[in-house]
Amino acid sequence: MSSYWEKEDVFLDGDQYFDRLLSDIEVARKLITIEIYIFNDDPIGQKITDALIRAQARGVEVQVIVDGVGSYGFFARLYGIFEAAGITVKMFHPLPFYHPFYGKLTFKQKVNAFFTRFVRMNQRNHRKIITFDERVMYVSSFNFTVEHTKYHKEKKWKDMGVRVVGENTKIAVLNFKRIWGLKEFISYHKLAKPLLKNVKKSPLRMSHSLFMKRYLYRDLLKRINQSTGRIWLVTPYFIPKRRLIRALGKAAARGTDVRILISSRSDVRLFQSLQYFYYPYLLSKGVKIFQYVDTVLHAKTFIIDDWVTIGSSNLNHRSILHDLEVDLSIQNQMNKELVSKDFIHSTPPGIEITHADLKQRTFFDTFLSRLFFLFKYWF
Repeated sequence: MSSYWEKEDVFLDGDQYFDRLLSDIEVARKLITIEIYIFNDDPIGQKITDALIRAQARGVEVQVIVDGVGSYGFFARLYGIFEAAGITVKMFHPLPFYHPFYGKLTFKQKVNAFFTRFVRMNQRNHRKIITFDERVMYVSSFNFTVEHTKYHKEKKWKDMGVRVVGENTKIAVLNFKRIWGLKEFISYHKLAKPLLKNVKKSPLRMSHSLFMKRYLYRDLLKRINQSTGRIWLVTPYFIPKRRLIRALGKAAARGTDVRILISSRSDVRLFQSLQYFYYPYLLSKGVKIFQYVDTVLHAKTFIIDDWVTIGSSNLNHRSILHDLEVDLSIQNQMNKELVSKDFIHSTPPGIEITHADLKQRTFFDTFLSRLFFLFKYWF
């Protein structure tokens, strides 16, 4: 185990992930911070809500940030429940005409709010990160929704998460405070300052600024360009920038084992046509592309040689250019092997996409993929 964390656990199952998460809520004593893209009013959302209310009642400070698009329906009922319990919830970049108190604003305030939110509308908070008492942290692709659990009416989605324990969790809390409020961020920055000396080398990868987005993207490209053994990518929304596509093609051409696992089913149907645009080039370079068929693939995992990450980042323009994301580089060798074995298990030869499969696509589907590709910047 790396000295960076005292403990590290990987979850390949949603029910196990949420059971552990709920247990940590019950034993928290000081502070709980939550950044979540989707917080639904469903059995999982309700369980987490009830646990957070109990935590608040015993004196824990609970702070929650939900996304204005992903958690659009959160304020219909859950916001009132949180407010009554004394829990503060903030919405990241609400839609221009949507806010629970919008009707109470003056006309001038409404106009200012509309234009401010319109400019920010394409930037979302796509993170799934929770911290407890500045010691325990969860990073994953799990939203607070039933789709990842046994409560789902169909087979639960394939996702991954990681839980770590250690002093360096304070870096994640500092990034949370950056969004929460300037006053708390400045105050907490003094406490976390000793941990920030080598923040770029941290296993925690957070795109909190344009500088960090560029740094993390270039770091990913560098790892791909320098890879010598394998590049195994799990990404449900595969529409990266051309530079990354070329890097993958060059890696495969020089003999690196390049495999990409995408989902045959998607919660965003547009991607099923859109991501086909790159396949002919990649296949011609020797890249192997697999379609996960068991259920909806929602995990986001990058395996490059011995470097393994789990988190919220997709390989699309939205993740690379616009959204706030978080990923964690796995430190424990046994956990790296666990994730690698899961990838092999998820990519049997029978689900590999071939040139013959591409030739069977209809003209209309091919046309749609080319048409949608013109708007890739927004996806």
